[in-house]
Amino acid sequence: MPTTTIPLTANDRQFVQRIAVQSGCPQPRLKQLIQNLLAVRAVSHWLDIYGIAYDWQKSYCVNPLIHLGDEVADIYLPGLGRLECRAIAAGEQTAHIPAEVWTDRLGYLMVEINDDLLSGQLVGFLQSVQTESIAKQHFQPIDTLFSVLAIAETRAANIIPETMQRTLHGLARTIQNWVTTAQENAWEIGEFFFWEPSFSRARGASTLEKVITKLQEASDDTAQQRLIITLGELAKEENQSLAMAELVKIIDETQNNDTRWLAAGTLARLDPQHPQAAHCLKKMIGTNLEVLGTPLELMISLMPNQQQEISGIIELKSLEPNQSLPVGLRLSLLSETDDLIDEIVVAENQAMPKNILKITLDIEPGTDFRVRVSLGDFSVTEDVHL
Repeated sequence: MPTTTIPLTANDRQFVQRIAVQSGCPQPRLKQLIQNLLAVRAVSHWLDIYGIAYDWQKSYCVNPLIHLGDEVADIYLPGLGRLECRAIAAGEQTAHIPAEVWTDRLGYLMVEINDDLLSGQLVGFLQSVQTESIAKQHFQPIDTLFSVLAIAETRAANIIPETMQRTLHGLARTIQNWVTTAQENAWEIGEFFFWEPSFSRARGASTLEKVITKLQEASDDTAQQRLIITLGELAKEENQSLAMAELVKIIDETQNNDTRWLAAGTLARLDPQHPQAAHCLKKMIGTNLEVLGTPLELMISLMPNQQQEISGIIELKSLEPNQSLPVGLRLSLLSETDDLIDEIVVAENQAMPKNILKITLDIEPGTDFRVRVSLGDFSVTEDVHL
């Protein structure tokens, strides 16, 4: 079987000596530990040749204390797993692989360490083992490892989106449960729409495709947002999947937070159960807080985000679009124990009249909070249970 010879440097031997001395292992176990650690260093140099990343900090073998209990000689490849490196002395024909490393490994590399400790030969590779003693002749060529790494990389690339999808589904269920419960307490479904569509509505799949093309070409945020509204208006059962795919793409790729919310809110109109949909509820605030005879409207919007949290927007506005909010009106975000988290107030020296107050937040699922609206001696508090 062809072998690959890797030189071992003074730095390698110092690295090994430090761990071996600090481990406190007795002879003859100390001799095997030194050889195994040299095997790990030889493998690290071989990985360097092919540009394969590894992480010493996450490799068990660099922890001296671990060697008192376990005979490990691993090197960790980020996102892929651990390679176990087992040493044999020059002329030996059998590698010893203890049972404690038979699991949680990408595979096993046999390395023959020369008597002078100046080099190591990568002899062969096995993907799995079920016995402590394995003859050199049973190892496969070292190049076999490349196909194992390729499979691991493919699996890792698929696991990340699957994990993210499971997370998004869990966050979406939390939000949907809140929507259902809140509607039993006088909350109503709200809308994310703030503009009219950018052109007259015309039905048909070809028109929808034109809107999608315009969306993909739009460089102006306002134009894109208007087209998102139109997309939601045009989508019907027969072409809904096409519209939803475009909305998800916008949610994932846009750098504009308003655009993301609008796309997620439009997605909710097409499929309320979609894991990336944003939900908005609104509620009329009590008559004691009416402003110049016009009641206030409180809106709470929630959306799953890719940081495994729930993004939220809390808004307070007058039902009369041109009605300014009065000085002293306060919108407060509180913890469930009434600790102040955030607050915004209409100040007397406001440069421009305010007609809306807004607070944004990011919370973990299961976090309850309170929203308080106050003016003078009057206040209204709404509890949000997630």
